[in-house]
Amino acid sequence: MPLNQVLTLIQQNTRILTNIELMYSRKDPLGRDICVYLGNDGIRLIFHPITQLLRLIEVDNLSQIVLKYKEKIFSEPGAEVSMDKVDEFFGSTHPGAYDDKQKICVKSWRGLSFCFPTAESANVEVTPGFGPLRSLKFDSATQPRLTKMSIFKGTAVGKNEEVVMPLAAYCGQNRTLLVSCSRKDGRITGVDVLFQTQNGRTSSRINSELELVKVMRTISFGDSVARVLSALGAPSRVFYKSEDKMSIHRGGCKETLSPQPHFFFNYFSMGLVSLFVSFYFFTLH
Repeated sequence: MPLNQVLTLIQQNTRILTNIELMYSRKDPLGRDICVYLGNDGIRLIFHPITQLLRLIEVDNLSQIVLKYKEKIFSEPGAEVSMDKVDEFFGSTHPGAYDDKQKICVKSWRGLSFCFPTAESANVEVTPGFGPLRSLKFDSATQPRLTKMSIFKGTAVGKNEEVVMPLAAYCGQNRTLLVSCSRKDGRITGVDVLFQTQNGRTSSRINSELELVKVMRTISFGDSVARVLSALGAPSRVFYKSEDKMSIHRGGCKETLSPQPHFFFNYFSMGLVSLFVSFYFFTLH
């Protein structure tokens, strides 16, 4: 799921979803992950900095959430899941990996991992295994309790497997793949936008999902509103600006000195904003 859809869902459910934090790096925005933290629920949504697709979900406050597996509750406030219960629900395929420094045992399955700290459990015995794998021996009264659950794509949290946007998340929107400058005679004349979109044809008779196609469009300075709409489709939002504080850029022509409408086309899912000033077009982002 892309970041813009998550933010839209949060904005549409402000009565239910509160205490939300959006964290990103201003110094290295394309090198560090984007994080949306739902404080009241203890859920952390981590997005890839470039594609802005959800790649990791972390639950770090089990006292605020109910967890189900196959319609059965295995963790709830006041009765957080134990290591034995996790093995009972998901099956124990191999011993967990143990971190001696942090004293944490991590039990992993494909796309899912659970962290159990052992520092507070006095009667826990760690049995050596192959590589980082360890077996824990404990009694029922002191067995470690789950403190964090991670949901991801692939075999391990640390492995950066490519996350692909599912067809169900497109919802008729365009998904930008590449934006580059369009030049003529050594001068920038606009932008070339390569994006994916659904073409209206079903990919198969079974799932009835629409096919994805790659489209290249060129948006040039001076393009009309109709030209931009024809190339990129309808924007996510339209913003209007009545006052022009950048009047120094309007020159001294009679046509530009008269009041002209200013409005923005915000293609939120594509990361593009188009500014129209009467008959002029300009791309801000």
